[in-house]
Amino acid sequence: MNRVNTNKKEERNLEVLSNIVSLYISSAIPVSSKLVARNMANRVSSATVRNIMAELEDKGFIEQPHTSAGRVPTDTGYRYYVDMVNQKIQAERQRAKRLAGEYAQKIRSIEELLEKTSCLISRELHNAGFVMLPNVENLYLKRLELVRIRAKTVLAVLITMTNAVRNYITRLEKDLKQYELERIVNFLNTNYEDSMISDIAVDLKRIVKEKKEEDKDVMHLAEYALDIIKGIAGSTLENEIYLEGLDQFMQEPEFQDISITRHILSIFSDRSHLLHLLQKELPFQGIKIYIGRENPSDMLRGCSIITSGYSMHGRTIGRFGVMGPTRMDYCNAIRTVRSLSDIISGKLEEMNA
Repeated sequence: MNRVNTNKKEERNLEVLSNIVSLYISSAIPVSSKLVARNMANRVSSATVRNIMAELEDKGFIEQPHTSAGRVPTDTGYRYYVDMVNQKIQAERQRAKRLAGEYAQKIRSIEELLEKTSCLISRELHNAGFVMLPNVENLYLKRLELVRIRAKTVLAVLITMTNAVRNYITRLEKDLKQYELERIVNFLNTNYEDSMISDIAVDLKRIVKEKKEEDKDVMHLAEYALDIIKGIAGSTLENEIYLEGLDQFMQEPEFQDISITRHILSIFSDRSHLLHLLQKELPFQGIKIYIGRENPSDMLRGCSIITSGYSMHGRTIGRFGVMGPTRMDYCNAIRTVRSLSDIISGKLEEMNA
């Protein structure tokens, strides 16, 4: 079998051989055509698999031991399988290296990183790329600044470890003077730098709950700080989503119908359905695949969607992926998304170093 320029038939033969080798490795029992067909999700009938196995046997890749109905790999079959696996590993490494090269320029903020990723997915896969920004609770504090606007109303300027700067107008239960806000700022920045916002809230609740008499001053600072952190975490401005590639989408033949075009435009203008899907997947890190009607939202059921998570300090803080027609190149999309998951997570770690 020629490893270069394989046609569809040869690709299918290779898939059957791969299944025979992997099944035999795991069980040490001769592999039947019926088992191979089942392992291939019955995309190929057992009769077709039998014919392919006969070809593989003629070429010396598999053999039939004694009177068994099953087949086992020969040394030649194992060698071909190992070379094929090695080729795939090398190809994956080259893909990952090429994609990582796209981030060679210094990236200063998480917004810049994620916007670049959505554009890259769209360009690489010729479909729509999307990335969800993390919720504020999943971000790490670098510095907080508080400015009194009016009675019981404060502007909170949150600077995260990924250099994201976010502004929040929050209402307080008590009217605090600017010098009191400065004390809270010092308390938070001194004690919670590099901490996740959700973890800060948990620790502040603990301090307030313990109510230690000897630490009344600290307890009051914690109460005020908790009020501010709750106001920030409760903001409705979180979980923005970058979505790129409308032009790529519209070039697909499936979407030339005017009614379908309107539907796609509505997905791009109202991103809440896609955002809700990604929010429901958290904190899962791995890959999810939705094909057509498998999408939980009616709005998304004309498309296929592949998503994955990205993490920081070992914790999944957001999701991203690709959206396209149901005939999208799933293998290429899955490999690209998987590689980018590691790259994005690595870049976030670099920005936090």
